[in-house]
Amino acid sequence: MKSDRAVRGFTLIELLVVIAIIAVLIALLLPAVQSAREAARRAQCSNNLKQIGLGLHNYVSAHNAFPPGRINSHIAGRGNTWGAYAQMLPQLELTTVFNAFNFNLSPDIDLANTTGAAIFIASFLCPSDPSPPQYAQANFGMHNYLLNVGNVYPVTTSPLDGSGQPLGITPNGVFYENTAVKISNLTDGLSNTAAISESLRSTPGIAFAADPLNGFVITGDNKTNGAPITNDADYQSLCVAPAASLVFQVTRGSKWHYGAPGHSMYNHRRVPNDARVDCRGGLPHSDKSDPFWSQLSLNITSRSKHPGGVQTLFADGHVQFIKNSISLPTWQALGSANGGEVVSSDSY
Repeated sequence: MKSDRAVRGFTLIELLVVIAIIAVLIALLLPAVQSAREAARRAQCSNNLKQIGLGLHNYVSAHNAFPPGRINSHIAGRGNTWGAYAQMLPQLELTTVFNAFNFNLSPDIDLANTTGAAIFIASFLCPSDPSPPQYAQANFGMHNYLLNVGNVYPVTTSPLDGSGQPLGITPNGVFYENTAVKISNLTDGLSNTAAISESLRSTPGIAFAADPLNGFVITGDNKTNGAPITNDADYQSLCVAPAASLVFQVTRGSKWHYGAPGHSMYNHRRVPNDARVDCRGGLPHSDKSDPFWSQLSLNITSRSKHPGGVQTLFADGHVQFIKNSISLPTWQALGSANGGEVVSSDSY
């Protein structure tokens, strides 16, 4: 028997209501999905640093000291500045990469080392950083984990000012030039001394405004009096100079094997993700009137794409997430290996 009841479909209004409900559900679900993905990326980043920490302590066991932040032969025109990562490759189970280097030659000038220098190492890359993996100016591998030289500017034990006079400032971190820092030298305690922290890979060869750090701005007045850079306010004003004299830090996170500020070294002068730019100096390189002119390239702070802070590997091998809100004195205390500061664990 055939029914006379007509089959009723959806009206347009009902269809629109259903679509709207689905859209609302997706909008509610999307942040949770994004949050879960970032949590996974952050966990992977932490694991990368833990693996580096294991390699670091394997190196200490083999050599009774941490690797130098860089080895510099000081041969004019042939800067032999091999970084710590290149030295500890065997302890990171990367002996093949280690054997690809000729350490008697320059790490970035001699063609014999281009094979090893171009290799990308997965455990050196934070998955939260979407920056281009290729160093645009040459075929060099990039990375996200920089070595701590301390809470002062220099990377050398005897830095000179523009006139060749000693600055009287010595690096006080774990990694700096031509050193063999032993565990006993870390008198602040291994668990209170930062060894390695994150950085964002730069987009080399372009102005800062187009860098992945979009949104970070330079503020303050131009620095013209040539006074020493003794605090962050001086640094802030120094980085504001006529555009023609600015040399922005476009080497951040490039050349993981190379020991130099930005490339593989950072300091604790400013808190993580500080809003002021990483720049190589507000004065032309030909202008040596400022006593600290040769140290300006170390204005590199820790940065990451993780919301709210950065992952940091401490000298004892543990990894901790450090919030952007950490106080500057606490962050600087964690940056020094022998400053004698008393830091409470609940302050970060």
